[in-house]
Amino acid sequence: MRKLKPPSAESPSGEEPRLEPERRDEYSVLKEREALDAYTRAREIVRAEDDPERIDEADLNVAMVLLQMGEARKGEEGLREILLRARDNRIGVAAAYNLASSLRKQGRHERAMVYAKRAFERAQSLGTTDCLAMVHNLLGNLYLSQSYLDQALAEYERAIALREAQDGDTRYSRAIVLENLGYCLLLKQRLAEGTARLRDALDLARQVEDRRCEAECLQDLCYGLLLMGDHEAAVRCGQSALELSARAEYADIQENCHYLLGELGSRMGDLSARDEHFQRLQSLHPELPFLKDFLCAVDVTQIITLKR
Repeated sequence: MRKLKPPSAESPSGEEPRLEPERRDEYSVLKEREALDAYTRAREIVRAEDDPERIDEADLNVAMVLLQMGEARKGEEGLREILLRARDNRIGVAAAYNLASSLRKQGRHERAMVYAKRAFERAQSLGTTDCLAMVHNLLGNLYLSQSYLDQALAEYERAIALREAQDGDTRYSRAIVLENLGYCLLLKQRLAEGTARLRDALDLARQVEDRRCEAECLQDLCYGLLLMGDHEAAVRCGQSALELSARAEYADIQENCHYLLGELGSRMGDLSARDEHFQRLQSLHPELPFLKDFLCAVDVTQIITLKR
C-alpha cells in the first residue's frame, strides 16, 4: 500500500481538490469508484495486520476519495475519527487540512477555521516546509472567503516565502499561491502589484501545464486589467480564459468570464458582445428572469466574486 502524504498543490484555487462533484464526467466517476473499491480492500488488509499507522493511512485514503465523490458527510466523519486518534503528525495534517477544505467549500467558515488551525498546529510539530506552506495557503483562502483581506494577504505572503525558500521544483505550488496572492492584491486595489504577481503565476502555470491555474490567472488578469482601464488587454485575457475553461469544462470560470466580458462590452460600447455574454448568463440562471437587464444596468465589478 502506498504511503500517502498531505496534498501539496494549493488550490482556491487552492490546494483543495480541483474536481467539483457537480462537474464530474462519467469517466471521472468511474475512476473514483474504482479508487474507492481499491482503497476499501486495502483498508481491510491492513486492519488484519493491526498496524495503527497504516490503518490511519488507509482510512485517510478512503475518506479523501469520498470527499472527491461529493460524499461530504461520510468523508468528514472518517477524517474526524482519524484526527482524534492519529499520532503521526503527517496523517494529522492531512486529516485536518482536508476537513477544513471540505467545510470551506460548504461555506462553513468558522468550523473550517477550527480545523485549519489544527492542521497548522500539526504542521508546526511536523516542521516541514511543504506542510506549513500548504496550511498558510489554506488559511489565506479561508480569510479571503470571509473578506478579511489583510489576514489573507499575510497568509499568502508567508506561503510564497516558504515555497520560494524550498529546495526542489516548486513551480506548481508557487503558481497556485501566486495566483491567490495576485487576486487578493487586486481586491485591495493594489492593481499593478496584483497583475504582476498574476503574470508570474501564469508563466509558472504554463510551464507545469496546470490548466486550471492558467485559466484562473487569465480570468483574474481580465478582472485586474478591466479595473485598470486597459480594456483591450482585458478582453484578450478574458477570451483566452473562456476558451481554455470551455475546453477543460471549468464551468465556474466560464461563468465568471461571461460576467467580465459582458461588462467589458458595456464599457467599450460593444453592445453585441455585452448582450451575447449577459444572455448566456441569463440562460444559465432561468430562476432569475431579469438577470440580463440587471447586469446591463450595474457595474459588474462591484458585485462579482471570482473565488467562491
